[in-house]
Amino acid sequence: MNRLRELREAKKYTLDDIEKKTGINRGTYNNYESGKTSPKEPTWQALANFFNVSVDYLKGYGYSKDYIYKQLNDAYKEDYLLTFELEPPFTSPFISARDEIKNYCKQNKISIPKDTDLDFWKTNFNFIFKDKSVNRLLTTKDKYSDSDIKELIINAIYWYGLNPHTRELVNKLSHNS
Repeated sequence: MNRLRELREAKKYTLDDIEKKTGINRGTYNNYESGKTSPKEPTWQALANFFNVSVDYLKGYGYSKDYIYKQLNDAYKEDYLLTFELEPPFTSPFISARDEIKNYCKQNKISIPKDTDLDFWKTNFNFIFKDKSVNRLLTTKDKYSDSDIKELIINAIYWYGLNPHTRELVNKLSHNS
């Protein structure tokens, strides 16, 4: 099943609300939800825009941005640990998601509220979707564990938290290898 019903119910919309807000006949929309018929591409796009998700997400692929932000919030609250095989000068094989987030916030003068919510992450961490690996989560047909998603997010935060000069050097080294 596509995710149309899930999104409609999450927004507490009735089929009548959908008809008023999108212009799509309630019976037609109901057929989309039940899988009896499928929208044409322009309608998929209009619905994706309406719900602020990707067409692929509506079709059942990938993860929503809200789900990814929730994983970030969980990683922060759980003090999620990443393990890496690091080479010198790095010494600790463990990186805490909370520490990585705090470092990024400190560098960017972002105040972390006592109780973080999705709005905090959406406002201050939307850059994570510039990272190809995190952005790919929006349209992937693959399944990832929550731990894998958290790791991709924290890697993106780490990368964007690096000094721009350091990032440039790492890019040059990667391309020369």
